Parts: sequence; C-alpha cells; structure tokens
Amino acid sequence: MKAVNHREIPYNFTSADDRLIINHLFGPAVWEDLEELRSQRVTGRSARLVMRCMGDLFILHRNPFLYQELIDSPRRRYSFFRTMGKDLDIIAATAQRGRVVPERSDKVLNLVRLCRERMGELQRQIGGAAARRRAIRKRLGAEIGAANVHFDPFALISHATDATDWRLHLPVAVARPAAGEQVVGLVAAIEKLGLFAIPRGGGTGLTGGAVPVRADCVMINTEKLNRIHGIETREFTGDDGQVRQMPVLRLEAGVITQDAMQYAERHGLVFATDPTSAWASTIGGNIAENAGGKTAVLWGTAIDNLLAYTMAMPGGTRLTVRRTNHPMRKILHEDRVQFEVCDAAGTCVRTIDLAGSEIRKPGLWKDITNKALGGLPGVQKEGTDGVIVDAEFILYPAYEKKLTFCLEFFGPDMDEASRVIVEISEQFKNQGEEALMALEHFDEEYIRAINYKFKAARSEPPKAVLLIDMVAHTTAQILRGRERLQALMEGYANTEIFVASDADEAERFWRDRKRLGAIAARTNAFKLNEDIVLPLAALAEFARFVDARNVDEDLYNKESVVREVMAYLATAEPIEDPDWLEAKIPKADELCTAALGRIAGREPATLRTEAHLRALKDDLLELFRGFPRISENLARIFAEVRQRRIVIATHMHAGDGNVHVNIPVFSNDRAMMERAAATADAVMERAVALGGVVSGEHGIGITKIKFLDRERVEELSSYRRQVDPRGVMNPGKLEDADILERVFTPSFNLLELEARILKYNSLETLSARISKCIRCGKCKADCCVFYPGSDLFYHPRNKNLAIGALIEALLYDTQRSHFPRFTQLRNLEEIADHCTLCGKCLKPCPVDIDTAQVSVLEREILSERGFKHSPLPTRLSLHYLKTRNRVYNRVFRKTVVEWGAAAQQLGAGLLARAPEPLAAKKWRLVAMLRSPMMEPSKTTLRDALPRYGLNEALLLQPPEPAAKTVFYFPGCGSERLYAEVAMAAVYVLLKTGVRVVLPPPHLCCGFPARANAKRTMHDDVTLRDTIILSQIREMLGYLPFDAVTVSCGTCREALHRLGVEDIFAAGLTDVSSFVLEHAPERFRRDHGQRFLYHAPCHDSLQGEGAQLVRRLGGEVASVPGCCSEAGTLSLSRPDITDAMLTRKRDALYAVTGGDLNDRVIVTNCPSCLSGLGRNRTLGVRPAHLAVLLAESLGGERWQREMVSLAGKAEVVAF
Repeated sequence: MKAVNHREIPYNFTSADDRLIINHLFGPAVWEDLEELRSQRVTGRSARLVMRCMGDLFILHRNPFLYQELIDSPRRRYSFFRTMGKDLDIIAATAQRGRVVPERSDKVLNLVRLCRERMGELQRQIGGAAARRRAIRKRLGAEIGAANVHFDPFALISHATDATDWRLHLPVAVARPAAGEQVVGLVAAIEKLGLFAIPRGGGTGLTGGAVPVRADCVMINTEKLNRIHGIETREFTGDDGQVRQMPVLRLEAGVITQDAMQYAERHGLVFATDPTSAWASTIGGNIAENAGGKTAVLWGTAIDNLLAYTMAMPGGTRLTVRRTNHPMRKILHEDRVQFEVCDAAGTCVRTIDLAGSEIRKPGLWKDITNKALGGLPGVQKEGTDGVIVDAEFILYPAYEKKLTFCLEFFGPDMDEASRVIVEISEQFKNQGEEALMALEHFDEEYIRAINYKFKAARSEPPKAVLLIDMVAHTTAQILRGRERLQALMEGYANTEIFVASDADEAERFWRDRKRLGAIAARTNAFKLNEDIVLPLAALAEFARFVDARNVDEDLYNKESVVREVMAYLATAEPIEDPDWLEAKIPKADELCTAALGRIAGREPATLRTEAHLRALKDDLLELFRGFPRISENLARIFAEVRQRRIVIATHMHAGDGNVHVNIPVFSNDRAMMERAAATADAVMERAVALGGVVSGEHGIGITKIKFLDRERVEELSSYRRQVDPRGVMNPGKLEDADILERVFTPSFNLLELEARILKYNSLETLSARISKCIRCGKCKADCCVFYPGSDLFYHPRNKNLAIGALIEALLYDTQRSHFPRFTQLRNLEEIADHCTLCGKCLKPCPVDIDTAQVSVLEREILSERGFKHSPLPTRLSLHYLKTRNRVYNRVFRKTVVEWGAAAQQLGAGLLARAPEPLAAKKWRLVAMLRSPMMEPSKTTLRDALPRYGLNEALLLQPPEPAAKTVFYFPGCGSERLYAEVAMAAVYVLLKTGVRVVLPPPHLCCGFPARANAKRTMHDDVTLRDTIILSQIREMLGYLPFDAVTVSCGTCREALHRLGVEDIFAAGLTDVSSFVLEHAPERFRRDHGQRFLYHAPCHDSLQGEGAQLVRRLGGEVASVPGCCSEAGTLSLSRPDITDAMLTRKRDALYAVTGGDLNDRVIVTNCPSCLSGLGRNRTLGVRPAHLAVLLAESLGGERWQREMVSLAGKAEVVAF
C-alpha cells in the first residue's frame, strides 16, 4: 500500500513533498504548525491559498524561465506580487474574523507574516536582479570577458544538476573561462563578491558533486579549456632501476576524455583513464573524482596515471602538483607515492608522501573514500578545494594485438559467474605479455532492459554477461591467451564463450555495454545510481544478496498489487448495475486471498514468474466481464503497481571488483523513493560488511555522504579549513550527511487539469519524447551545435533539461493566469533552432531519443502558436523550392539566387575590411556577411535537357545496351542550385550503361518545408511527389527498376519517408555509390591525388564516403563536423551557422596541419557545397563526388558529352 504523502502545494512538478518544500522555504517549525492546522480545517479555502503562495515561491526558486520573465517584465512582476498579496490579505482577514481559537488564529497569522517576508524578499531580489547581474558581469568579466558570464535561463537550468537530476538551488551565474590563466583571477573575483564557486566539466557526475546545494553559487564551467598541448617524451625509472623514455600528454582540464583517448590512439598510444562517460566527461572532472573505467584493471584510475596538474585555489593562489616517482604502472598497495606541491613561483611548499594502502584499501583496486589523501590538492576532492586547470598524464604504448570475448552465464544463480570472474582475474596477472585490459559484467536486469541478443544456442536467456578485452604484443601471445581462457572455461558447464571474429564484431559485442543506461527507461529516466568496490572473493556472496533482495522486493510488490486491487474493489462504483457488482465482491476477495497465499508460499517453480498475478488478473477480468470501468481500472492497477517494483540491477568492472548498483525508481512516488533508498542503504551496509567500500569511482557527492566514515569526513573538513577558510569552494558538499533529505528532482506527477493542459499544442507528445533522457551526455560527442570554442552548448541533454523547465513554466502560467497563456513558448525557439536535424545523436542514445524528430515537433508547436520566426530569405527560398512554374523559377533564380549571392559576396568583402568593433557585432546581418556564399551554377539541369512539361518524364538511354534501369531524383540542390551535380549524376549513370528515368522539372522532396515546420507545405509537396512518382512508375510498368538514386542525403531521407522504395519496388541509394558498385572498373585512380572528405549530416552514403573517394585518389583525410550550412538554417539563423563554420575551419586546420592551399574537399551533398564553399578564401575547393566521377570518366569535356547524350532522351507523358 502507498504511504500517506502530503502533496497539497500546487505547481509542484518535483519529487518533493510538502514537508520538504516548507522546510526549505521556512524551516521545520512552520511544518509542525501546518500539520496541527491541517486537522482543524473547516472549508480549507484559506489552506489552499496558503499552499498556492508556497507553490509560487517554490516554482520561482527552481524555474529560471519564470524568474527571468519577472525580471524582464515590470507589468508581469507587479501583477504577480499584487495577486500574491491579495491572497495573503484574504487569509489574514479570515483568521482575524475567526478568532474563536486564538492559538489557531495566531499560527495562521504567523504563517501569513512569514509568507509576506518571503514575498518581500523575493520582490527585492527580483527587482534588484538586473543591477546585481551587471555588477557580477563587470567583476567576473574583467577576468574572463563579459561574454563569458551567463545568466540566461538555458545556462542556469543546464547547470542546476548533473547526471543524477538531483537539484536544490539554481546557480547565480555560469562563468566560462577561455584560458587557464584566467581561472585564478576568476576564483578570486567570485570570493571578493561574497559568492561561492563550483567547478563543473561535462556534468556527467553520478553522485551530485557539481549540484549547487547553497544559494549564490557561480558555476565555473571548464569546457572552453579544451586544448591538447601535445605529447612529449620524458625519462622514468622503473621498478628494475632501468631508465626508460615514456610519452606524456599535456592538456587542459576541459578536454573531453574521449578526445584525449583518440588523440593518444592516433599516435599509437593509450590514455588509460577511461571512465564509462568518456564521451562527455572532462579531464578536470576525472581528476576531481579520481575516475576509472574498464581499463583500470590494467593501468589503474586517474591518480595512477597522473603526473602533474595545476590548480586555481581560493585566495587567488595557484598551485602546481607533481608526482616525483612514477614507476610506469599502476599503484600497488605496498608502494610509496610522492607528490610535490609548488606555488606560482615554482617553489616547493610541501611534499606529500602516501602509502599505496592509503590510496586504496588493501585488497581493493578502486577506492575514493579517503577524500583527504594527506592534503593532496584536487585529487578526488570533488571540487571542494579549488579548480583544476590543466594536467599531464603518462601514456602507454598501445598493444598491437587484441581479442574480444563474450561470456554468457546460465543457471539458476550467479555463483558460477562469480567463480569464473575470480579465477580469470587470478590466472591472468599482467606480466607484460597477454593481459586483460577490460572485464565488464552486466546482470539479467540489464539483459532484459537492453533487449540483449544472446549468442548461445539455448532456450533461456543468460543470467549474466561478461565482456573481456585481451591484449598482447605478438600474435603468439594473443593466441596463447585465447587458448588459456578457453581451456579455463571448459570446467564450467553453465558458461558459454564466444570470440569476436574481427574488429567489427568486437564493436558489436561492446555496443550492448554502452546501452546500459536504458535500465532507467521504465521509470522515466530516474534511478539511484551507486558504485561500490568489493574484494573479488566476495562477489559471489554479494550476488546472492542481490538475488535474494530482488526476490523479496518482487514478492512484496506482487502482494502490493493484490492489496491495491482489494482496496479498489472495496469502494469501486460501476457505471450501472451496482447490485450485480456487489454480489461479485466476495468471490473477488476469495480469489485475491488465495493469490496472496500462493505468493507467500514462495514456490520455486513460480517464484520468479508472473504466473500467480496473471492468473488472478485473468480470473478477475472474467469475473467482472460486462463492467468496463471496473475492468479498465483493474488492468491499470496491475500495470501501474507492477511498474513500481524495486529492482537492483548490477554491472561491474569485474577485474577490480567495482560493482555499479542501479535502482530505477519513479521520483514522484515518495513511497517507492523511500523503499529504494532503504534498499540502497542495505547495499552499502552489505558492501562494508564484506570488506568493501562505498565508492570506487563515482565519488561521494550528495548521494553517498551519509555512508562515508565520519572520520574521513572530518579529515577532509580539516584540510578544507586550511586551504579555503571562507568556504568558497563547493559549499555544503562532502560535509552534510543529511543533504539528500533536502534535494529534489523534477517529476511530472500531473493532476487531471495539468494533463489536459499538456494535450494542447502537442506539449504532451514533446514531454513524452524527452522524458526518458538519462542525462548521460552521449549525444554530446557528435552534436553539431556543441562547440565550446564558438559558444555552442546546445547538445540534446542540455536542451532536454531546458525543455522540462519550459513545460513546467507553461503548466504554471496557464493555471496561475486562469488562461491558456503560452508566452513561455518563445523561449523554445532558441532550443528548436539549435539543431541541424542530422540525427547523429540517435544511434548512441541508450533510450532512443530522436532529437531530430523532437526539434521538428518543437518547431511545429512554435508555428502553431505563432512563435516561429521565418525570416524573409527563408520564406522566399521555401516558396521557390515549392513552385514548379518555369517562368517564376527562371526569374527567381536570376534575381534572388544569382544576384543575391553576388550582393552577399560584395557585403562579405566589405565586412572583411570593416573596423573590428563593427565586424565583431553579434547582429544576424553581420553573421550573414562573415563568409562569402558559394556561387550557384550558371544554368540549371533543365537547361541541359530537352524541353519537357510538368506532367512528363524523361527516359534517357545509355550509349550502349542498358544493363540496368534507375529512377534519378535530382532534388532542388542538384537541379536548381548546383546543376553540375545532377548533370554529373546523369552522365555517370549513362556512361556506365544505365538507363535513367528523370521526373518532371522542379520537384522538391519536401525536407526543407518539414525542417521549417511548414506542415501544410510539406504535406502538399510530398503528396504531389507521391502522385507523380506513382504515375511515372505505372506508365513505365514494363521496365524493372534496379534502384532509385539520389545525390543528396536529405532527399534520400524524405523519399524514404515517402515510401519510394515501395513505389518503384527498388532500393534507394546514392548515385555515386550505385555506379561505383555497378561498374568500378571504369573509374581510373590517381594515386598522386590528395582529397579531403566531408561526410554530410544527412549522409546518403551511410558512412562509406571516405572509402568511395579513395577509389579516385591515393590519400583521403576525413574532416569532422557539420559544413555549417544546414540547409535553410544559414538563412534563418546565420548566427548559429557562423558559429558552426568556426568549428569546421578549426577541423580543417587540425586535419591538414594548416596546409589548405588548393585542397579539394569532397562531399556528397549539394547543401554542403554551400557550407564548404564558405572556406574558399582559405584555399579549399569543394566538389561533389558525382562531379569527380564524371571528370574521371569524361575528362574536362564531360558536360558537353552529357548534353549530347541527353538530347536523345524520350519524353514520356503520364
């Protein structure tokens, strides 16, 4: 049964109950008064007004969009406080009139007084917010530049939490230093303003270490400190006394871990600190948490590989810490580890000498619970003593050979799996030959959550899975290691072993491991996420504990289902025939009582099945047949209560005993939260009892502080008082054992009214699409609109946090104003615009959020409510793409496209010579002129073809007997903007013996209209296309089509949505890929040619572009990142695309080393020709792959030959 849980305060879309909110706003004494008054209510109207006032205060405390609106709008601010004041007047007057019980009235009046005080405080705070922010920006801006100090709601809400989603206070500001030398002054300025500082990297923390738990905190975001300074070689002395040369990587604190790993990999080296969140976590965060990952079994955690680092400390001081005796391996328990701490002048101010057993508890290979570490700055301090600015890490030579294994464990329990892990770990000690670089395990709960495809030919799913990476220096070593492992497994009947046949299959083995975040999908992306470390010998006992606990929780939940059903039936009211229903209740009670008995019996055959509940549900639904309301509610109770079962899911870095314990939970169900918390407590207690520790790499933060030994807490507090006497750094963290009782997480526990509000404007759909986001940051790596160097921070995780806050603001506004007030939607446009719809974030997302589809939905919502801005150039372009009139197309192309491009190029030239203050303006017009547009072709495709009408197609025959037939859809970019692309496509098809069918002139695929939320236009265009293509296929029914070909990725996507494969009964493919597959021998290869390659966001070559370009040239280098055009985005939001252009240019310089003169960059997208063409001033020449293929076949005269071949085309009316 659910626990009683007071949630009367309105507008509370969080996990917080009334007690937490009131304690936060007023303190526990007020809660006690309210509890007493609750029992004395008469009508409850005054209570509802009081609660409404508290709801106002709480939502403004946590929602930056509502707070910002009150700052910006004096009229809105006046109306808000006037309404709140009137409510409090009504309560006070009612209390004065009803002084029959003076003590009660005094309590009410005291409550009104406190509310007025908080209201007055809030009014003063909001009224003075603008002036305060100016003062903060002036002071902090003097250190890091005013543009790097942020107060906007998007920045604040995206820094209010981390991967946990716990939160308490909004930050007062977000500061983004762009250079390491700025950070010391920044920290000093924050301290001088009387504010607090919290360092923040990627925001991937799993214990709330970077969550503001005090007011007035400035978040120091280090993501702009992302420079990798390079690799140098230094001398180190090994255990054998031999001096060796080893590579050292120098880099800044904001470098993303994955970037550091890839940089080392390109040099044949290994960056060994590899947390699971490497795709988004940063170097500074790795050091502050002492992070580890799957390779820690071989090389250790961050502290094992760290050579030196620099810190900005409170009081305006700078420290450099260096390890003095690194033995080129991970730290052992018997080691002595020494660090020198030097001041800004380089003078050693102290030496820290640690035993290996102080760093990690003996018997464990991960342990971050000794937070003080003898006063070692920074390392595993979680940002409580300073800000890490840069660092140096030792690198290791990469192993030349690697094999990946997958072990699947079957049987009734985890005993065999545990024994296997222990034996593998003992048998494969690292002795410089074959070694285990990773042992990653996940259990049956994860197997179900990720829909794991098990490999064994067995009828039941495995109990657990273990992935192993084995490495070696020689083939003989790796083969010997494989034989040893396979021989070891022969003694285990319930274990199946599989070896990846190649790198592709190895990647597929590991792909499942990367999707473990899906465990929280059932509970709308919230979970209690803990990590513990155990001695390897204790793994089996811990597995038995987890198994038993899960069985107990499952049975408890099954009993709760039955009791909820019984409670409902006791009060159920049918639509009709209540007397007939009443006659059935005794039988229902009998069925439920019998089910409870069977569940309590714990029969082995049904213990882990749904058999008893399924039978009860079937019996009850049959019993109440003909009572639709009763049946519907019963089915709902079975589903909802069953979803609220507590499940412990585990995965682990098995080689070092680091177990990750996840407990998915609905954050809006306080009873479930409390039961989950009790389960987490039990896990921690068992870990300690088994000789383990409560954290190995996640940190302590706010979620584990109550489990940390108080002696360890005091050691850290003593150190903090020495280095930070004013308590500037990360206040309230790693000291308050009860902090978890005060934080909350967003949770839409909607009432009927609120659910109805969301149904308007597709807000319910939008909320549902982002609700599963687990804030892991996997979307960050490939996101086109995340690039700190250009102030782009709009990756999907940040956007989803903001969307959640906006939906909350809309629900509040609509209820508070008693009117469908959706003005907060204007804030959604900035979020919606920051997306190229590339879809790259979908593949790595463990919960399958398609942000491209979400962004289209956002734009449609904005368009429906009139908040979507479509600038004139965009509207003109969309109309041009839709219109098929020949005269209009010719006139528009000449006047707008050609002359407009020339005018823009002239403006770009003038801006390049303009004074710096003007050129640096952030006006959209200035952004539009910062780079010259690509010139369109002089003609269109139709100028090269025989004249034919809008209801006619062209049938072009090759100069030799046709071997194949294709339908080629040119699309707008290839047909009207860069006609040489479509001409080349037709030419290469004909020259390789392919018959070509062309549609009528001026057909658009509809993608631009869809991307701009022009739903009617999109529907009209796609319906028109469907009719035309279907009629062409019908008219040419005698021809078998081998493919539908395109030369544009967005056309490929749009035609696929349209169903073109079904229309032509043929596959949909890129024209270049088709001809290279069909006739590869016809294309000559110039081994002396060097190409750059740009993969479009909408890639018609499906990631194979670079390999195809290599068929034409000897050297091909891929240049990552968006071209910066993004279709019509460059017209609608040139400020965004200009920022993306900076990213592309940085990538060009990085790939070529600055050698850009006369370099050809190949792509397979007409729109990308526009974006890449903006780099012509750097010496880069863009070219479409189809054009290069045409040049390869026909030389410089290919266009004339194409016109000649096309002149023989047959016009086909349809």
